[in-house]
Amino acid sequence: MNRTPALNRNAVAVLVGLEVRQRIRSTRWQATAAILFALISVMVLGSLYLTVTVADVTYADWASNLLDITLAVVLFLGLAAAPTLSATAINGDRRDATLALVQATPISSWDLAVGKLLGSWLSALALIGVALPYLLWGIASSSTSILFGVLAVLVTALIMLAYCAIGLAFSSLTTRPAASAMLTQAMVLLLLLGLPIAFGFTYPLTSRTHQVTVAERDYSVDSSVPGCVLVEKDKRFNHTEYTWWMLAPNPVLLVSDTLAAGIAGSSDDDDFHGASGFFAFLQSAARTGPDLSPQTCESSLTPGPSSDDRAARHIGDSWYIGLILTLGVGAAALIVTARRLRVPAHKLGRGVRVA
Repeated sequence: MNRTPALNRNAVAVLVGLEVRQRIRSTRWQATAAILFALISVMVLGSLYLTVTVADVTYADWASNLLDITLAVVLFLGLAAAPTLSATAINGDRRDATLALVQATPISSWDLAVGKLLGSWLSALALIGVALPYLLWGIASSSTSILFGVLAVLVTALIMLAYCAIGLAFSSLTTRPAASAMLTQAMVLLLLLGLPIAFGFTYPLTSRTHQVTVAERDYSVDSSVPGCVLVEKDKRFNHTEYTWWMLAPNPVLLVSDTLAAGIAGSSDDDDFHGASGFFAFLQSAARTGPDLSPQTCESSLTPGPSSDDRAARHIGDSWYIGLILTLGVGAAALIVTARRLRVPAHKLGRGVRVA
C-alpha cells in the first residue's frame, strides 16, 4: 500500500493543509511576518540611506541594484529558515507520537513525503510574500529585464524547495530534531561555502603547461620605437573549465547568473554592474577557462577588452545548470525521505519510536 510511487492528490492536499495549519498554530506567524518585514525594510532602506546620503551616489544607481539587495536579503534569510522548517517535520512528529497515526491511514510514503515537503515550502514562501513590495520595486527599477527579474524570484523559490527537501531527508534519517537541524545547516554551508572552497583547493590541480605564441618587444633594432617579435614559450594555465561545475549549485552564483542573463545581450559594459554582475562574471570566467590562442603583434600593441569579452561569454548561460543540480540534490533527498517513511519500516534506528 505504501510502496506505490503514484501520488494521491487529495491526500497530499490534506497533508499540506495539516502541515501549514500546524505551523500557524505553533508560531505567532503574524508577529513573525511583521518582524521579517521590519528586518527587510531596515536592510533595504538602510542601504538607500547609506548609498544616497553617506556615499553620495544617485538614487538611480541605487535603484538599479535594489533587486540584487532584496534578493540577497531574501536568499540569506531563506537559506536559514527554509531547511530549518523541514528539519524537524518527521522526527518531531515521531517524537510527539503523531507520525504513526498518519502512517496508519491509507496513504503512501510518497504522499506523506511530498505533503510534508510542500507544507514546509509554502511556509518558507511566506518570506518571499513578506518581501514582495521590495521585490516588485526592484524588478521595476532593475537593469535586468522584467522576465529575468521574475525568473530570479522563481529560482529563489525553487532553491528553497530543494533545501526544504534536504532538511526533510535529515529529519527522516535522525532521531533527534536538534541533530537533524544541525546536519541540515551543515549541508547548507557545504553548498554555500564548501563547494567554492573545494573549487579553490582544486585550482592548483588544474594547472597544465602549454606552448603558446607570445608577442614580445624587440629592443635590438636601433630605433626609437621598439619592434615586435613572436616567441614560442612554455606557460602554465589553470583549466578551470573542468572544475567550474562545483560553483554551479552555489545559491548566490545561481541567482546572480539569472539576474545577469537579463542584461547579457547588451554591448554596454556598464550593464554588468552590481554584485550579481560581478559574481556572474567570475563564474563565467571559471567556466570559460584559459585563453590559449596565439598572440599577435597587433594585439599586443593595441590591448583591448577582448580578454574580458571572452571571459564574459558564459554570463547568463550557467544558471539553469546550477538549478538542475540543486533540484537534483532536492529530488535525491525526497527519495531518501520517502524510503524512510515506508510501512512496514523493516528496520528502525536506535531510539526510534513507532507510536
